[in-house]
Amino acid sequence: MSKFFVEKKQITDIGIEIIGTDVNHIVKVLRAKIGDTLVICDGEGIDYEAVIEALSKDSVKTKIIRSYPCKTEPKTKVTLYQGLPKQGKMEWIIEKCTEIGIHTIVPVQMTRSVVKLSEEQAQKKLERWQKTAEAAAKQCGRGLIPQIKMPITISELSKEDLPEFLLLPYEDEQANSVKTALSSKKEASAGIFIGPEGGFAPDEVVQLKGLGAKTVTLGPRILRTETAGSVALSLLLYEWDEMNCF
Repeated sequence: MSKFFVEKKQITDIGIEIIGTDVNHIVKVLRAKIGDTLVICDGEGIDYEAVIEALSKDSVKTKIIRSYPCKTEPKTKVTLYQGLPKQGKMEWIIEKCTEIGIHTIVPVQMTRSVVKLSEEQAQKKLERWQKTAEAAAKQCGRGLIPQIKMPITISELSKEDLPEFLLLPYEDEQANSVKTALSSKKEASAGIFIGPEGGFAPDEVVQLKGLGAKTVTLGPRILRTETAGSVALSLLLYEWDEMNCF
């Protein structure tokens, strides 16, 4: 069944009203009818099975049949700190990491980032990036839509605001594997730092290690920036038992 996200205010004890662009998709694309069943999510991990009771051009009104915790969300909340890549790659990174199970994505302006965004440009990009995350979350049945943050610089990161565990895939790291780094106890939150096309500048690695990040190797081959994040995320969730179908 198709999945749709709504705000909490659209949910009552007995029903849910869907408004906005999803209405057109339900009516004209899915050609849904009264009596059809939809899966609706509150964006906070609760899914609702609901039957359509009324259709119009502006809204779809449904009756709740049952609700249950969404089973697709990892217990560990993982944040990807992605070095700003060249134009067009960020959407791909957001889409794939959303499918795998990312919680938050923070674009980071790094020394070797080719793209430099003004605040106005970043705001426009953010709107498109968030829509990409929403579309991917619907497609893969997520229980929440990953939040995409405004771009920041490494100097703006503070230890107090970072996740409990920090992973730094780095091409110059030869010894410490992801498996070894993740062998300590599982944490409730984790962060993954990925450099842009040119990789991390040496001083950026020093800064991130000072914040507690553990450098790791992703293997003998150098991965593209749009590949490295999804690989590291997959390895982290696998090693911490977040890939089970329970």
